[in-house]
Amino acid sequence: MVSNNMNNNCLSMDVVELLEQMNMLWEQHVYWTRMLIISIAERLDDQEAVTNRLLQNPKDIATIFANYYTETIGNEIAQLLTEHLQIGAKLITAMRDGNTEEANRLNEEWYANADKMAEAFSSINQYYNKDELTEMLYTHLDLTKTEAALRLERNYAADIEAFNNVEQEALEMADYFSLNLMIQFEEMFC
Repeated sequence: MVSNNMNNNCLSMDVVELLEQMNMLWEQHVYWTRMLIISIAERLDDQEAVTNRLLQNPKDIATIFANYYTETIGNEIAQLLTEHLQIGAKLITAMRDGNTEEANRLNEEWYANADKMAEAFSSINQYYNKDELTEMLYTHLDLTKTEAALRLERNYAADIEAFNNVEQEALEMADYFSLNLMIQFEEMFC
């Protein structure tokens, strides 16, 4: 994914820090989402506390982007990621409760939010390809929905395997965001 524009001999501490931070935050994104899926599916008393912690993640991810763009762009990213998580939680709840009509409506809203995210990211960085982003985000939603459905079915072995796929895909997204950010701002990383 790294273009020829970036010096292949460029491995500064700034590069390492960005990669580590982006990976950590996307790992947290999927781990706290998983904890929320379990809380919703099992009707656990920790759902509010888990939700509050999960909703810190969009702000943390947005801070990375605000460091390179503007606070306004960071706020837009935080808002879109927050909506992504809120819609997902409502969708999982509707799935759990067997409310198919509501689940279908929320599913459409979730993918529309992904479209908005792909548009927002591609508008700030010429190396963020809108079609690639859309495909990645749709895959993220598909995998997360599968994970939730398997958890709701109490198919725990398959649920865990599905989460492994979610985690791997999130790390690929983290790399995509990091590497193309480094290409756009190459002078800051070498």
